[in-house]
Amino acid sequence: MKPNNHPREQTGLLLTCLFLWELSIGVMAVAISMNGDRSWTLFITSQAGWVFLLALGIGGLTTAVIVRQYVTSRRVESSHFRLTVAMNLIMVLVVLLTGEVTVRLGTTTVRDGEEWRWRVLLPRNWEQVAAFYRQLLTSGEGRRLSYLTYDDVMGWTLGPNRKSANGLYYSSAEGIRAPGEGVSFAKTSAKTRIALVGDSFTFGDNVPYEESWGYLLEKALGPEFEVLNFGVSGYAVDQAYLRYEKDVRPWHPKLVIFGFISDDVERSMRLYHSAMTSREGWGEFPFAKPRFILRDGTLTRLNVPPLTPEALYSKKSIDELPALQYDRGYRPGDWQVSWMHRSYLARVILTLLPHRETVSLDISDEALLSVNAAILQTFVQLARSERSIPLVAYFPENNAELEGPPSPLPMGRQVLQKAGISYADPTSCVQSVPPAERFVQGGWHYSPQSNAQVARCLRNAVREALALSPH
Repeated sequence: MKPNNHPREQTGLLLTCLFLWELSIGVMAVAISMNGDRSWTLFITSQAGWVFLLALGIGGLTTAVIVRQYVTSRRVESSHFRLTVAMNLIMVLVVLLTGEVTVRLGTTTVRDGEEWRWRVLLPRNWEQVAAFYRQLLTSGEGRRLSYLTYDDVMGWTLGPNRKSANGLYYSSAEGIRAPGEGVSFAKTSAKTRIALVGDSFTFGDNVPYEESWGYLLEKALGPEFEVLNFGVSGYAVDQAYLRYEKDVRPWHPKLVIFGFISDDVERSMRLYHSAMTSREGWGEFPFAKPRFILRDGTLTRLNVPPLTPEALYSKKSIDELPALQYDRGYRPGDWQVSWMHRSYLARVILTLLPHRETVSLDISDEALLSVNAAILQTFVQLARSERSIPLVAYFPENNAELEGPPSPLPMGRQVLQKAGISYADPTSCVQSVPPAERFVQGGWHYSPQSNAQVARCLRNAVREALALSPH
């Protein structure tokens, strides 16, 4: 007689259906979580919605098979169904428990929650973020806090008469980068003054004053020129503009260089960048900032004045932060706790899979381009009205930009295209530096060699701008 394979086939079919049913339930739960706060109409027409519908269909089919097997087992009074279900549950529990224990053992506590394999698990924890910065402010141990201070216009600025903890940076009595302690730049000078505004690439992070491109530019132009470096680490395009408006204008420079990198246009869309990112380096900036929005073609400033660090991190919940909905880095789903977050394995899955949320027009890519372009145009107009020559300079921020035309075009260059203004581009000069020597070791700022090449390129741009100036 041939062996009866019917029970074995039935067991295999039932186990397969049970696994598929459980998997479809999990997929549907994850898909719903990925949807965020979007409407169901948008959800169903999205990729996650199609996955949800597929899982729903598989769940329906497997449910029909499982029910049929159950009814059959009841009719013949067989224990086959119960044993198969028990086997399935044991296998699933073993897999889930193994995964849960593995993740929990590999999780470490970080600034904004818990981290597993270099990824911060959702949801992020505001209480931990606030506690981290309160401790930083109390201890005063932050490297940046040794020379940066709160400012009610820009959010933060270079403090007067400061020395950085590592002894690399000094500021003058006026809050301008200086070669050493006790420096005060005279308000009037017989020299032709050039002012620099921008972020850390303009300030000259990770290099001493004598190796920054601002200092090297002054030497390259000759003794009749004086270059004042108003750059501030971490600045966005909007903050650089406000720094010019508030602090540079009273000096009446002959020429103003407005330097920025592509990342700065993204920063312009933020208000609480330090709290919203786990990126290395931003943990030393316990500050909020303002941002501009466009209303009827006019720039309108929000978050004025920005919260002081003490007020910012005394908030009990992230939802208490003013103008939070205008921060492009804020995603409500990153901070909201749900029942699924009780499982660390579920948290890993939800963290690795992107979740969608409604994007308002004020934080869209189009807004990023329009707002930053308007800021640059406003800077050019204001500088000219002050009888200063505006010179915008765009700095490539990594080797990917330097090794060839990137695709898509970096947002910073897209902003310049939209603004329709001419600008200095030292890319070709920096390209002359060997790739391994373009940036400081272990960092992302220009090396002394690259600073020297930037100064070489900008020297020519400055001389050309001065030659074309009618006054």
